[in-house]
Amino acid sequence: MKNHFDAIVVGAGYIGSSVAYHLSKAGLKTAILDQGPIAAGASRANYGNIQVQDLELEHSVTMIRQAQRHIETLEEELDWNLGLRKLGGLLPIENENQWNILSAREKSLQSIGIQASMITASQLQEVEPTIDPTNLLGGLYHSDEGQLDPFQLIFAYLTRARAFGLQEFYHTQVIGFEVEHSRIKSLKTPNQNFSAEFIVLCTGAQTAMLGRKLGCDWNAIHYVLGQAMVTEPLPIQMRNHLASASFFEMGADIPAGVLLANMAISQSTHGNLLLGESMFEADHFDKNLPYQALPSISRSVLKYFPAFRNLRILRGWSAAIADTRDGLPLFGPVESIKGLYMATAFRSTVIVTPLAGKTITQLITTGQSELDIQAFLPERNAYVSH
Repeated sequence: MKNHFDAIVVGAGYIGSSVAYHLSKAGLKTAILDQGPIAAGASRANYGNIQVQDLELEHSVTMIRQAQRHIETLEEELDWNLGLRKLGGLLPIENENQWNILSAREKSLQSIGIQASMITASQLQEVEPTIDPTNLLGGLYHSDEGQLDPFQLIFAYLTRARAFGLQEFYHTQVIGFEVEHSRIKSLKTPNQNFSAEFIVLCTGAQTAMLGRKLGCDWNAIHYVLGQAMVTEPLPIQMRNHLASASFFEMGADIPAGVLLANMAISQSTHGNLLLGESMFEADHFDKNLPYQALPSISRSVLKYFPAFRNLRILRGWSAAIADTRDGLPLFGPVESIKGLYMATAFRSTVIVTPLAGKTITQLITTGQSELDIQAFLPERNAYVSH
């Protein structure tokens, strides 16, 4: 059959491209589908930061530790210049409540071997000379993070996968599935059907909608619409990715219709400043930015970086970003539908990208994986109705 494969990957972002590469490399006849072009979803809006300091502490430590080791050898494995560079992580602290929250987090991080440290306002410019510390109490600093070019990572995976026979189908929307005797058989698109022994959903904010087509209510996952901007390029001067400590004051749920803006800033591998971020809980995928978003982002950044006031903004964007109520990904086999796997809603996607592809491939080819995924299983918090 022309459109029969050993494995089909749905979603051509970070995780999907990694899964497609590793499956193809393992010798499986593999296809990748996306309803848009390459990196059409949240991956096109990602800063490329390799973050450690913000990890979920209860279940994700081992995953991030393993992921770090894979990142270190990634350029060598793919034989590709990914723009990989060392970068620190800094969480500026604005009030006593944030100081208390992050002081407790510092102790937790240090207890697992991550050398994060609280620094005072007078020390901020020692680690990030560009910041104005006037209205800050200090920050939580971690020196051992990194950054890469997100598009180069995705292109590298897909280019290398083509050499192993990967077939690609873009602008191809999944509109349904065929499940027979509790086993995935095929997926449907407007023009043709594709069958496979294994289907892997790397579909971000679209995942819950696809679940409903399968009769599954994956109620662990929801999404927010996040907005950001990019400036004209500058010589590289920022030493860290910075995000406001207010992220750690927020609960998991953003009130519907409420726009929240929290400072998040990085300098890309090309010198552009990536400025964010505002977000709101949404029930649509409209990518137009709310009119309040760009001024809100500007105010949140200029409060601590007034020297950037006269920079020109080249563009802004909005993207639907998958999130889960418990902060954990949906990762592994779907027990109720044999042959169906999920790898989506990772908290810090870049760092886990290589590990996610390797883990899914191990699960499909051997039935087990080096990484313990018990806490991440897709149906840990789901009702299945089919």
